[in-house]
Amino acid sequence: MTSPAEYGSLFRNAYAALHGGRPGDAPSDSGRRPGESLEEYLARSRGEALDRLRARLEAGEPPPELRSAHDLLVRLLAASAEADAALAAQVEAYRCGNFGDSISHSDRLHAIVAESARLDRGLILALRQTEAAAPGTLAALGIEGPGPPIAAEDAEDSD
Repeated sequence: MTSPAEYGSLFRNAYAALHGGRPGDAPSDSGRRPGESLEEYLARSRGEALDRLRARLEAGEPPPELRSAHDLLVRLLAASAEADAALAAQVEAYRCGNFGDSISHSDRLHAIVAESARLDRGLILALRQTEAAAPGTLAALGIEGPGPPIAAEDAEDSD
């Protein structure tokens, strides 16, 4: 099992990456490649960063009480990279005048974003349940409160 301090840091870094990173974070890639469009670069570089975080999470063993939240976070990292790639493909298809393909990529992106929102709500609920079952667990990991209030109908959707 990964130490609680190490796991908390990893969890916080992964969650921050999903939500735009932290102010002052240095770029985590080598830059734009020759011939690479801006959309491709953004999807690739963010995808690589998310994949590295996901690999680190999967290599570690979370505290048992955080297993559910851990699994949801891993799935969110994968979905985020997939959404970035779908958005890049949509923009590229639109730019090239392939409007049918652009719409297909848009539909795929919509499905990924909807699933990601469901997973994020599930993650917040899992963190709340962890804290309710073992008060102080999140604080010991350096994880702040588990997010904004969730409407009852949203909680039902996460099952």
